[in-house]
Amino acid sequence: MKKVLFFVIIVCLLLVGCSEKVEPVVDESADKQMEDKTPEPEVKQEKVEPKVVEDKVAEKPKKDLPSLVEFDITAKQWSFEPGTIKVKQGDNVRMKVKSVDVTHGIRLPEFGVSETLKSGKTVEINFLADKKGKFSFFCSVQCGSGHGNMKGTLIVE
Repeated sequence: MKKVLFFVIIVCLLLVGCSEKVEPVVDESADKQMEDKTPEPEVKQEKVEPKVVEDKVAEKPKKDLPSLVEFDITAKQWSFEPGTIKVKQGDNVRMKVKSVDVTHGIRLPEFGVSETLKSGKTVEINFLADKKGKFSFFCSVQCGSGHGNMKGTLIVE
């Protein structure tokens, strides 16, 4: 019986609560402020297209770019062939040097070149010709009686 009574009370409370009409609270001062406001003039905005700025890399004239100059040089008792090579200042120089008989060496101290040339092997030497002048390169390994005369010349113009 207590359960039935409890159930009836709950239902009554729900019915009373749901049937009560609730009126919204209206702030009349806000409405009045809205009416008093005059519309603001319309602001015209122009579309501004973004400017495309291209990155331009200054290109060096081809004559100012360092060239790669290659030489095939043969080392043999008691000479380098060719014996004279010419390049321009600023050139990247690649020498492919091959000994065809015995072990030789090639040394060009002004450009940090010092290599041993084993018989039958080719050594690739790269450097930047950044100094003007005439420079001697020579065999740096004792290779026989004509060793002292085994020289060549690099001319940098």
